[in-house]
Amino acid sequence: MNGVDEIGVTFAIVTVVWWAVAMTDWAGLRDASGSAEAVPGLLAVAANETHWGAKVWEDLWSRLYHQGLVYPASHEAVPMLVDIAKARREVAVDPALFLAASILSAIDEARGRATDPGLVDLTTHKLSLVAGRADVLYALQCVAAVEGLTAWFDPLAGLAGGEVEVDCGVCGDHVYVEVHDDGMFSTEFPDNTLGRPVIPTTEDQLGVGAARLFALARDQGHEAVAAQLLSLFGQVECPTCSAFFHLGDQVDSPE
Repeated sequence: MNGVDEIGVTFAIVTVVWWAVAMTDWAGLRDASGSAEAVPGLLAVAANETHWGAKVWEDLWSRLYHQGLVYPASHEAVPMLVDIAKARREVAVDPALFLAASILSAIDEARGRATDPGLVDLTTHKLSLVAGRADVLYALQCVAAVEGLTAWFDPLAGLAGGEVEVDCGVCGDHVYVEVHDDGMFSTEFPDNTLGRPVIPTTEDQLGVGAARLFALARDQGHEAVAAQLLSLFGQVECPTCSAFFHLGDQVDSPE
């Protein structure tokens, strides 16, 4: 397919998606604010905005993914958000893609389902564009959401934010895994600077989803993040009962 043909196909796809949005009864759908009548207009503005702090993106996040909750309008908005992200493939960290991924992560039926190959390609391509640790983890979150590895979406967010919350696999007590430059530590209390070191796992012990995320980070040259993933998937000592458990045992199955 030559360049002219590719442009024509892309234009046709975009036209179909936007036409579908135009035909949707948005006023009859609900978002976090009530009627979703304003959503298509916000999406049209957002298509030309890549800055995360722009008001249009704040409005879309608050309407479509308010405090981690999704709504009928959120489902309807995903194809348009994906279309926006595909149209600006070289934007390293795109709020359109991340919002779509966040919505998908909250939809139970997204887990394990077959995904648009073009979207899978887009999310993996983003890993070749990002550099900073947080951006790499955001890109991996997008991969997890669109490839049905949604159980890892929140732990990756916790790793990016410096704290992963989990329940002990033995006694059930809440455990905070704190992320520091010199490793990860399990504690009873959030933001505790002291704790019990997490024992990193090895590549051959990774479950299917964990292995996919680790390989992507490593193969794209993000070695520091890959090393942290081995700790995230590693052996945690519960500060309450002193038992050891693997976070991966709770969210991922070995191959």
